Amino acid sequence: MKDRYILLIEDNADDAYLAMRVIGKVCADKVIVARDGEEAGDLLNKMAADAAHDQIRLVLLDLKLPKVSGIEILQGIRANPALSKLPVAILTSSDNDLDQETCRELGVLDYIYKPMSADRLQRVLARDKDA
Repeated sequence: MKDRYILLIEDNADDAYLAMRVIGKVCADKVIVARDGEEAGDLLNKMAADAAHDQIRLVLLDLKLPKVSGIEILQGIRANPALSKLPVAILTSSDNDLDQETCRELGVLDYIYKPMSADRLQRVLARDKDA
């Protein structure tokens, strides 16, 4: 059986650390961390090209990223046929209504406010029955 991964796209080291602690409490999946939008886009494109994207169980995506925004990453995921079905949950401190509406239109599983709780992550993972 192939390893399953949660892709955490988060530029803030403290928020990434807290998210990884919660993930570790909830599941045994390995975590891949991208620190900015450009790194995340490059990683996702490489995984799509290598057909490794099917190992991603969940993408936890911060919206406010340097270089390339989280919204742009989400749009890229949905526009790429190999990635378009990836389950994505937004992990953010933004309460911008337009951001929330855009994310929902792009089919996110959930909009999680920081800091993420173990209970909330469990509910998000349960939504994806194939996870």
